[in-house]
Amino acid sequence: MITTKNLINQPKRFAIAEEQDAALWVVDQEPWHRCWFCDSRAGLQDDEYCGSCGARFTPRRYRGEFHKTATAGLLLDLANKSTIDLDLLHLPILYESYPHADGTVALARPVDSQSVHALAAHDSLLLSRALYTGAMQLFRAGYALGKLNPQDVVLQNDATVSLRIAPFLAKKSESEAKIVAQIGELINSFVDIPRITRKFEIADVDVNPLLGIIADIRSGIIKTFTQTIARVDSALLPFESRRFLQLNGVAITDVGVKRQSNEDNVLVSTMQWLGDAGNYSVGLYVVADGMGGHAAGEVASMLAVNSIQEQIIAGNLTQLAQPMFGNDVSLVVQCIDDAVQYANQRISQEAHQLNNNMGTTLTMALVLGDTAYIANIGDSRTYLWRDDQLRRITSDHSLVMKLVELEHINEADIYTHPQRNGVLRSLGVANTAEIDIYIERLRPNDMLLFCSDGLWEMVRDLDIALILRCGGNVDAMAKALLASAIDAGGDDNISLILVRCEL
Repeated sequence: MITTKNLINQPKRFAIAEEQDAALWVVDQEPWHRCWFCDSRAGLQDDEYCGSCGARFTPRRYRGEFHKTATAGLLLDLANKSTIDLDLLHLPILYESYPHADGTVALARPVDSQSVHALAAHDSLLLSRALYTGAMQLFRAGYALGKLNPQDVVLQNDATVSLRIAPFLAKKSESEAKIVAQIGELINSFVDIPRITRKFEIADVDVNPLLGIIADIRSGIIKTFTQTIARVDSALLPFESRRFLQLNGVAITDVGVKRQSNEDNVLVSTMQWLGDAGNYSVGLYVVADGMGGHAAGEVASMLAVNSIQEQIIAGNLTQLAQPMFGNDVSLVVQCIDDAVQYANQRISQEAHQLNNNMGTTLTMALVLGDTAYIANIGDSRTYLWRDDQLRRITSDHSLVMKLVELEHINEADIYTHPQRNGVLRSLGVANTAEIDIYIERLRPNDMLLFCSDGLWEMVRDLDIALILRCGGNVDAMAKALLASAIDAGGDDNISLILVRCEL
């Protein structure tokens, strides 16, 4: 048992907040020693903010481990660790350590993302492949993960897995079959069976094939890493093969209650190629929220929409018609960036000619087959609705969101903060537009929601989810979202696009 009573030479800087086996939560009470945001070591005791990046020095929690020896977990010798080729599994990295009467307390570098919760079939299979592949590579190098706490497992967007800590990582002592079974029990805690209406003769393994794999592991039919990974890869094939998705989209823009003019512009453009060689669909969806006042903001947003449509569709029509184009990430990203930079240039030129400060936020997606390439600048948003859950894909480029990231305010405060309209990035205000691009593989029944802040500031995420959960056709759901924003006050122009993916 680790307690503050038997710690020796423990720096006042650290305090153990929680303890479970060899896993700890440790609070850094003197955060100026090392900035959590930029890793600067130049802070002084009286500093409230980091001089390098501006992050606030507040006590922070770190995941940690207790070790009686320095040969396991985070303290695994780096020379040994560097010889292990782990492509899908990222082991924790040592952040700080300090002595204990019976060993060492080691803290891990924070992992950027949330712990894994219940997962739908595809994501749970991706998690399984990463864990089993990593465990196999460790096993062949002479190491075993040992027992993992589910809260320390993070599934990243690129289908890799990061571990917050791995306190029982050590020279292998268990058989391959036992390790396979141990990981199977861990993965089972992440499997989510959706609450769907279905005939009773349809088994859960038909909803999530991972359950059948776990059952075969428990019964001893599957005993090796090779067998397990082969089964997981086979179960992933239907999810990872290209699908033709019908894109059913609807757009709405409304002046709202309190504005005299509408500075928003939206675009919905869908194309389909049908042939003996297969079917293929392309969708372009754009929401632009203009800034600069009447006769300026609407011009900026219109120029953004028109420029992007011109560049992407007219300028790349031959490539868009080729399904293989969607597989070339670098080409597609370059296509989108070229279009956004062209729009930025046109808005800047128009602002210079009219001698005003027009600009616009932008959120958009180019959907090629079953892959969405999403671009964002400003505080308009793109959401993904999947498996009865709403997830925000984009990050706001706003002053209030920056304050949230720096832990100056809570995310709930962004709706009432006096500077909530302050946008840090937009089109038309700089020579080069700095955009974020996200890639999402779409599935049947997914919905994409693109919206200006006139929707999401009036209708919180939980309320958006409630409306989408009611179902119906996309037109009815879009109208319900608009009505909800107006009922909440309609303080700004309201624009949204709702797109459903169907087989």
